[in-house]
Amino acid sequence: MLVNRVYIILLLILLCGSCVEPFDPELEESQEVLVISGMITDQPGRHEITVSRSSSYRLPEFQGVDFCLVMVEDQEGEVVHYSNVGDGIYVADLPDSFLEVGDAVSLQVLTPEDRLYRSSFDTILACPELDSVYYELGQQETPDPEFTRPGIQFYLDMTGRPNESRNIIWQVDETWEYWASLFGTHILWGWGNSEEFRTYSIFKCWKQAPLDHVYIGSTRSLSANELRRLPLNFVSNETDRLSVTYSLHVQQQSLSSEAYDYWRRMNDQSVGSGGMYEKQPASVEGNIYSVDNPEEVVLGCFYATQLREQRLFVHNNNLFEFNVPHIQCQYEPMSSIGVLGPGLFPVYLYIPGPFQPSFWGPEECFDCRIQGGDTIRPINWESW
Repeated sequence: MLVNRVYIILLLILLCGSCVEPFDPELEESQEVLVISGMITDQPGRHEITVSRSSSYRLPEFQGVDFCLVMVEDQEGEVVHYSNVGDGIYVADLPDSFLEVGDAVSLQVLTPEDRLYRSSFDTILACPELDSVYYELGQQETPDPEFTRPGIQFYLDMTGRPNESRNIIWQVDETWEYWASLFGTHILWGWGNSEEFRTYSIFKCWKQAPLDHVYIGSTRSLSANELRRLPLNFVSNETDRLSVTYSLHVQQQSLSSEAYDYWRRMNDQSVGSGGMYEKQPASVEGNIYSVDNPEEVVLGCFYATQLREQRLFVHNNNLFEFNVPHIQCQYEPMSSIGVLGPGLFPVYLYIPGPFQPSFWGPEECFDCRIQGGDTIRPINWESW
């Protein structure tokens, strides 16, 4: 009797297991949701607006919308027109005197389908001073409680007056200098095809990228309009970012209450979705609306801000308490070059002079651009 019960239970398990199907949620999503994002500051120069359409949840990608008419209007009716540079990006070069603290602006977008979209007016609030950006040596925790990552932790201090904005956003980008490993005198493109080339011009590279995180803060609940030791990003020794010179550029921007609420919701969503700057814009509604159809869902936000910024350089003068990785290569003897197949070219040669031993090495050891950077030195770069 017991054996029969065991057989019955096993049969039920097998039958239930055979009915299991993968869960594929049906999401209410539309390919036609318009996403309009951008901001404008009191600083002259290039300003940018992006217009795109949301993409499928399963196939996230940026789908820029071109051929729109894009303009920004201030409270006096003065208008600045933006030019379409492709892939849904619209730019304008603002004059010195276009915006000041206290001015309010609104964005207008007319799509190729003759649909008009606007943002509510957003007012530029005075931005507190960015006192300092600094770093300290530290350790970053990992999922393994017995293992930590050494590196440097960045912080900032901010002090504002009572009449200045209590809501702040910090947009941060990083730039780092790194070097190749070896010097070469010739390029060997293939067997019997070489030319003289000194690799000094491709030995140093710089790489720049925005951090995949936006930092927001508010002092509305504090007695003083100031923040101390606000943590920014942590740079560990698991990459070559600290190998030569690392630079952190911090833009501090004032926010209205409405803009702060939008970025707070964006930040909350990005924590669970993998990052702030994804291919698919986050599905957070802001202050953009359809003039023709108030019920239409429109994503994104346009806001006005006063800008403060500061840049910090960190030089690797062998003062770190930890090792920083760097590409490691060795010159190979010319006797071993015969093993190269067609797919391994080009390679670089080091030929010091007549009657001296020559060497070779793979491209990535001589050309720093292989790692994704370029040889254009940033403006006002500080070297050691």
